[in-house]
Amino acid sequence: MFGNLLPFLMFGILLAAVLSKPLGRLPWLSLPVALVVIGFVSSEIWVGLGFDTGLRWNILSDLVFYLLLPILIFESAINMDTRWLRRESVLIGMLSVPLLIVAAILAALIIQYLIGASLGGSWALALLIGSMVCATDPAIISSVLGNRREQRRVEHILEGESLINDATTITLFVMISGLLVVPGSEISGWMVAWRFALALLGGAAIGLVLGWLLDLVIAPADDKVLSTSATLVLAFSSFWIGEHLLGFSGVVATLTAGLTVAWRQRQHRSEEDIAFALDSWKILGFCANAMLFFAVGMSITVQMFQDHWLAMLVGILAALTSRFVIVFVGLGPISYLPGIRKLSLGDQNLMLWGGIRGAVAIALALSLSIDIPFWYTIQSTVYGVALFSLVVQTPLLPWLAPAVSEKKKRAPA
Repeated sequence: MFGNLLPFLMFGILLAAVLSKPLGRLPWLSLPVALVVIGFVSSEIWVGLGFDTGLRWNILSDLVFYLLLPILIFESAINMDTRWLRRESVLIGMLSVPLLIVAAILAALIIQYLIGASLGGSWALALLIGSMVCATDPAIISSVLGNRREQRRVEHILEGESLINDATTITLFVMISGLLVVPGSEISGWMVAWRFALALLGGAAIGLVLGWLLDLVIAPADDKVLSTSATLVLAFSSFWIGEHLLGFSGVVATLTAGLTVAWRQRQHRSEEDIAFALDSWKILGFCANAMLFFAVGMSITVQMFQDHWLAMLVGILAALTSRFVIVFVGLGPISYLPGIRKLSLGDQNLMLWGGIRGAVAIALALSLSIDIPFWYTIQSTVYGVALFSLVVQTPLLPWLAPAVSEKKKRAPA
């Protein structure tokens, strides 16, 4: 069946390559949205002609978790400017772990209160949705804000947040969904907290060790092609060892391995070699994103919107409300602590709307197990939140960013 799906995914990459530049000049239409729309139309036509697209849950789950997610996480890790991670470590750390958990719980409370009946009254399912809709994606933010000095700090904080909160979100998702598919399993707060902490810390330790060891192994080769090829092995092996061999968080292991090997390589590799590795991984990340969004378009149906429009609206409300709370009630006051450069109201407003839900939220929705009760309602809700971010939030950002810049220019020195 994967043979039927493969041509569609390759077509998605080709479309992304062809449309990337033209769509870059259209602030109201992003490349992910175009891929989703074309993926939907092409699959509808193909099915209408009586052919099979090859789209199956088990295929999508394996594609996402064994191929796309390791590429997306590792690519983000090695391209991250670690100087900003250290400089804004308090704000990024608070936003991507404790405040993210607060956001997931708050979103789950809203979902449980408004549409809990459509989820069978299950708090665990509401929390699963809450964790999925809190994953942010900075890729679109970077293209919108460009090199404006006024927003550079906000952009770096958003990038750092996304890098770490993606790992946090995926760890929560894997843990909760794993418990849901085990018949008769009890889900308690203490058990979730313990497993969550163990998965994060264990994955981080594994990634640190593997990244360090790989750097020691490939250092004598002194060849950019061989070194870059070895990092590809590291991305997938760290995920597999962390997730499947040792039972910790594979995503955290991949993230930590990427950060570690990137830091080590910058210590003794030439700028030319580093640039080659980063460009190679950008290509891989571009292809992974293209396949992901095209697959989303293929999996969307008109019936999804007809049956689950209310769940989608509630999901959007939950995502925006929880984001508002952690930015203005949580991160804003924290930035006034001694030793931290405070965030202005304009910065906080940009961080609110800059919390785009994109690749990771969609990847989790695509890989959702059909053994989980009400899985289609959950998937539809997350799709609705992600599409709202891409179709509504993203076009607003070019207008919001200059407004913030003007406020900063008028502010007294």
